[in-house]
Amino acid sequence: MIVGPTGGGKSVVISTLCQAQTKLGDHTKIYPLNPKAMSVIELYGILDPETRDWTDGILSNIFRDINRPTDKKERRYILFDGDVDALWVENMNSVMDDNKIAINLQREYDS
Repeated sequence: MIVGPTGGGKSVVISTLCQAQTKLGDHTKIYPLNPKAMSVIELYGILDPETRDWTDGILSNIFRDINRPTDKKERRYILFDGDVDALWVENMNSVMDDNKIAINLQREYDS
C-alpha cells in the first residue's frame, strides 16, 4: 500500500516498479481503477434476490482475469487509484469476508 497526498507521485512509483520488473524479466500487468468513480454494484457485482443469478462487477472480472492460469512468468497488480474512505474500506472488507465464507463452504461441500 502506498499512501500520500494527491499529486505526490504514488501512481508514478507503482508504474516505475512495474516497468522495472518487466525489464528484469517478470512481465508485469497492472489493473488500475478508481473504486470511488463507480457504484458499489458496478465495482463488486450484484446477486439478484429472485433468480439468484450473479452479475459480475468490474472487480469480479479483474479477479477472474488475474486468477486465470498462465504459462507466462507474470506479476499482476490491482491498483486502487483514488481516495480511500471508511465506507469504501468497510465495503471491501465485507466482500472479502463473504468470499472467505463462500470458499470455506465450498471446500466443506467438496470434502
